[in-house]
Amino acid sequence: MWDTMSASREKREELHEAYVSGLESARDRLRARLSSPSDPQLDGSVESLDAVNEWFLTHIKERQDTETVELPAWWDPLPALGTPGSGPFTSSQLALIDEVQAYLGEVLTTAIPGAHWVIYKGHKRDFRNGLTMLEVGIGRPLPVRDVVYKEALGVVLSGREVAADTLSSWVREQLAALA
Repeated sequence: MWDTMSASREKREELHEAYVSGLESARDRLRARLSSPSDPQLDGSVESLDAVNEWFLTHIKERQDTETVELPAWWDPLPALGTPGSGPFTSSQLALIDEVQAYLGEVLTTAIPGAHWVIYKGHKRDFRNGLTMLEVGIGRPLPVRDVVYKEALGVVLSGREVAADTLSSWVREQLAALA
């Protein structure tokens, strides 16, 4: 991932614009993947997240790259420790994370009127500085991408079991905090 904490203001803005402009195409790619009647339905509801997340948790384990995919805007293509795909995820897995986090963002912006994407500005030593997050009103903006990325890390690297209702429970907690 890009080190936005150390990035210039211009680079942060460039990454933010690329992230926000890529959300719709990421959602479209997920909708194309889930086009069969037996696939989860992407209706933008909190309830839909359980089926989507169950599907995601199954498919994120598939490490092979069967196609060439464009890396998400939030992923640094030149990591310090090797080439793309040498990290914890293949480019196909990164694309899947990108698609699911874009859908999670859609669910949140549907559920929370006025929610919008911002560049996070916290304490100068806050590692989240410069990240694109979802501003929902009070409190710190929501780290939408990081929630899905963390799930994927747990499943792929740790072999941890993650409950299918993890995303919907997180959204419900955020909604309750706003009430």
